[in-house]
Amino acid sequence: MPHPSISNYFISLDEAKKLSKSIKIPIKEEKVKIEDSYNRILSQDIFSMVNDPPFDNSSMDGYAVIYSDTINATEENPVELEIIDFISAGIVSDKEIKSGYASKIMTGAPIPKGADSIIMIEKTKSSNGKVLLFCPSFPNYIRLKGENLTKNELILEKGTFLTPHEIGLLATSGHHIISVVKKLKITIISTGDELISPGMEISTGQIYESNSYVLEGLIKQIGHIPLRKKSIPDSIEKLREELDQASLNSDLIITSGGVSMGDLDLVRKIMETEGNILFWRIKIKPGSPPLFGFWKDIPLFGLPGNPVSSSVVFQMLIDPWIKSITNAKGPNKKIIKAKLTEKIKIKKDFLVFVRVIVENNGKEMIAYTKTHQGSGNLRSLSVSNGLAIIYPDSKYDIGSTVDIYLI
Repeated sequence: MPHPSISNYFISLDEAKKLSKSIKIPIKEEKVKIEDSYNRILSQDIFSMVNDPPFDNSSMDGYAVIYSDTINATEENPVELEIIDFISAGIVSDKEIKSGYASKIMTGAPIPKGADSIIMIEKTKSSNGKVLLFCPSFPNYIRLKGENLTKNELILEKGTFLTPHEIGLLATSGHHIISVVKKLKITIISTGDELISPGMEISTGQIYESNSYVLEGLIKQIGHIPLRKKSIPDSIEKLREELDQASLNSDLIITSGGVSMGDLDLVRKIMETEGNILFWRIKIKPGSPPLFGFWKDIPLFGLPGNPVSSSVVFQMLIDPWIKSITNAKGPNKKIIKAKLTEKIKIKKDFLVFVRVIVENNGKEMIAYTKTHQGSGNLRSLSVSNGLAIIYPDSKYDIGSTVDIYLI
């Protein structure tokens, strides 16, 4: 039954994504050194400043030779050449290779004029200024100028999420300072009278607060700044104070707990009366109660208090929204297919995410559950490596093929 004051009530995950992605916030950029760019998002296309390699060079320790001199070389009838130079990496030889001659060359050293191939040192024997070749040389052991990158080539697109390999590519292409998306500041507020911080002495009726730590890690994984606050009790006044403070120094607010239909679900209540709700409740399991709206013009996602629900909603809803507004093309989680080894119950009209272990049994990829699927069972996420996506109104028996979202 629709909620009387909220137009987008109990909608599908796709509808929730569409509605949230229609909301944009100002995204700034800044310049950083490449050594400080790990997990950052490029805000501009990157073009190579150089050719890579910048010159023809040897991919082996050996001898630079003329291929036609070596074509008939065998173990029984080696070819003998005169050594005229020794070329190490960083040295440019001024001696041209002519028929009957060779230059000893190290990996990465520039190819001397006249040479068109390399023979590895293991296939030779040298003495008294001569070298015996026991097989033909190899033209493909020369790395050609620009075979990896050409100058002014587009190498990384705007929105690229920078991992160590992309950072290495930036260095290879000559870049030292780059433009990146300024990290979003995301405040995390957990609510509930029962919550206490890890390390405190626990009493009957209390639980250790964990959601903010999970959310903090998920935010860091995608390259932004979590501002994790100490959990607050179920108090409208305290909640209002924390939300007001967060609105002054945050690009996004994420709350945990207080969004369902109970008397003390205060996030939902204060957002109804003092905030602006775009949607509330989504047809997914676990995690159906979330809301999305604004607190003083700052976007706010209200997540369920159950740990699994909180994590799943972040991964399926908030993560795509953050990537959308920052134009980020990663990091991307993979979806693979696997066969169920057990029957999975469906939930009519709901998209269900089942925590599973997915592995190769030697014949095919299989998926199975390890622990119970309660939304308060955070261990079920820790021991699983995937979420089986159970689509509404489908049938999932033993042997059914399912999509697995790898976590």
